Amino acid sequence: MKFPVLTRPVRATTSLVGGAIAVSLLITGCGSGGDSSGGAQQPAGLTAATGLKDPATPVTINYAGAAYAADDIKPVLAAFHQEHPNITVNYQAVPFDQFNSVLSTRLSRKDATLDVYDVDMPRTDAYQARGWLTDLSKAFPDLAGQVDKASLDAATSDGKLVTMPYQTSSQLLYYNKALLKKAGVAFPSAKPDDRLTWEAVTADAKKTQQAGAKYGLVFDQVNRYYQLQPLAESLGGGSGAGGDKNLTPALQTAGWEKSMDWYGSLFKDKISPRGVPVAQTPDLFASGQVAFFPGGPWWGPKFAANSKLDFGVTAYPYFKGGKAVTPTGGWSLGLNPASKKAVASEIFMKFMGLDKGGFAQYMPSLAVPPSNTAGTASFYDEKIFKDPRMAGAVDLTKYELANTATLRARTTGYVEFEDTLSKTFDDISNGASAKSALSSATSTINQAWAKYR
Repeated sequence: MKFPVLTRPVRATTSLVGGAIAVSLLITGCGSGGDSSGGAQQPAGLTAATGLKDPATPVTINYAGAAYAADDIKPVLAAFHQEHPNITVNYQAVPFDQFNSVLSTRLSRKDATLDVYDVDMPRTDAYQARGWLTDLSKAFPDLAGQVDKASLDAATSDGKLVTMPYQTSSQLLYYNKALLKKAGVAFPSAKPDDRLTWEAVTADAKKTQQAGAKYGLVFDQVNRYYQLQPLAESLGGGSGAGGDKNLTPALQTAGWEKSMDWYGSLFKDKISPRGVPVAQTPDLFASGQVAFFPGGPWWGPKFAANSKLDFGVTAYPYFKGGKAVTPTGGWSLGLNPASKKAVASEIFMKFMGLDKGGFAQYMPSLAVPPSNTAGTASFYDEKIFKDPRMAGAVDLTKYELANTATLRARTTGYVEFEDTLSKTFDDISNGASAKSALSSATSTINQAWAKYR
């Protein structure tokens, strides 16, 4: 998941949370050159945070990142260099769709010229299983309370802290006031307790189309597990992975089948359009063609840029009789066990995740909340949240992160899982029955995961 500064997250994850996925290349980590030590290796010189001291002579560390473009992160690095003049961070920006292959190549070869790198949170267990992460439990033993709980959970694998979380995410439901008003649909409240059901949104979406809206409801990430997992979770369907080490597909459940039946009906009933790439869905809402749009707060600036677009935000819906569940997760930093510059790397990781509220204090604008709980003030003070059209977004985001945020499945086979589900969601939106598509996905994932069991 990549989050450009106040523009948009690369879905994909994530590319953004959403993610483009260089699946096959990442997978090679386990079978070809990947170390299965599960993080047993440690870089020489690893030091507890309380004992970290700046080097007496200049040190350069290499940081491979996909969350931010090089220009976006310059202010952060400039602040770090000012505070730590003997450490230079050489930032190597990698396009998200190439990131996994680059990491696989460098980490599998124990490339000591790579010191620190971005870790897309749902891939933490996969990286840990390949021996690509350093056990940071003794270096940073006190993260609880300093970062949000979901981020800390995502940074922990096999009971060990293996990454430094620095960024997370949440979701809202945007709605077009003009389209709702024309259809006689009341504007939803921004209070979490007044959260709409997906059934109610569907009914209101149809009314707006009858009144002239081109589309009633369009998901931001139409084929991404990040945004669609909560549908099944809301109905008790779980993450989709279970059993020992979460290496058994659990997609053929009532919750998954019912939620995906509903998802497929959106396209069958022409409430949502078929064939629109993920990259173009926000444009549909920004141009006033969509009544309801589930998406992240990072889309606020894009929508607000259209002064004629009158919109509001409300809570991410849930299914009637189910529970409220929202997507979350973002990026952490991993320390290459082969690094020869552990102390300088740790100082940088501490700066990004912990010091003075973390990296967010130095970004000119933020698209997503930082993991650091003290640093979130910078995010919530963003100019976009002062736009009346985003009224309630701050309180909603705080509430969701504290109460409904649910991580994606934790499994060493995450990459294959996510890739298969993206294709499954495409099939369902194109008319395949949910039951058949989920059965096929189960077979594909089962076959892919056999090597991990």
